[in-house]
Amino acid sequence: MAGPAHPNAMAPPSPGRTRTAPPQTPATWWSSARIRTYLLFDATGILYFLVAFVAIGMIRALAAGKEAWKAAMTSLENPIYIAFHVLCLAAVIFVAVRFFRLFPKAQPPDMPVPPRPIIHATLYVAWIGITVGLTAILAGAIL
Repeated sequence: MAGPAHPNAMAPPSPGRTRTAPPQTPATWWSSARIRTYLLFDATGILYFLVAFVAIGMIRALAAGKEAWKAAMTSLENPIYIAFHVLCLAAVIFVAVRFFRLFPKAQPPDMPVPPRPIIHATLYVAWIGITVGLTAILAGAIL
């Protein structure tokens, strides 16, 4: 079992020319657009957590029989559930757009990277195509 580290374990071997200030949060931290975007991105995880509970409830209803399944499907017609699912859709779109902006930056440096508009267009077309395909399958139009 490890013990506590020595307080000066990470100190430089010799003092620097100038003293460094202790770390502080900038006064504008909470009003910065970047921190609000990060917090909003993190908050989408809470929505995914809640969606998991809805999915587990639906699976349980499916396992309980036709009557329970019909009751569960009827409960999803509640406007609160509909608003929740619209909010979840907005969260998924927000995360996807954020991912698509990050994707070109995450490519290996030695790999030739096409221009950003081409990468973004390709990702969006693939995303929309998969969404339309899955929607058609779930709606019963295909298969």
